Amino acid sequence: MAKVWIYTDTSKTVGDPEHLRVFATNHTAQVWFKKNDPEGVAFAYEIILGPRYVAKTFLVLSVLLLGIADLYTTNTILNLGLGELNPFMHVAQTWFGPWWLIPKLGLTYFMMWLLWRSNNPYNIAIVVAFCCTPVLNNLLIIAGTS
Repeated sequence: MAKVWIYTDTSKTVGDPEHLRVFATNHTAQVWFKKNDPEGVAFAYEIILGPRYVAKTFLVLSVLLLGIADLYTTNTILNLGLGELNPFMHVAQTWFGPWWLIPKLGLTYFMMWLLWRSNNPYNIAIVVAFCCTPVLNNLLIIAGTS
């Protein structure tokens, strides 16, 4: 479990911005104590993650799985002799040849990073639903060629 370290300055009143100090790591707390309060002590508390955090993690990982599914289905379409409809990926395929998947995965990881910064799982879910469309379209194209 993740922990935070909390220091309470009893010389400050409750609500004062300097009444509490929250540190992400023990090392950060120790460095701050050496500079500001050598006698001070911070206590570790476990962070309790709620169901929204689990949903957010699942949704962001879904973007990665959909990106991989898009790569696989796009390669299947290319092997059938058809072309890429996305103009950005078409340029990547022209420039990088078989290594076109590197910019594709790079954009997928960038999108995951941006989504992870969001605190609204509903917005993330909308983006995940949007990411399903290329995969579904590719599957329809593959089914139509059979």
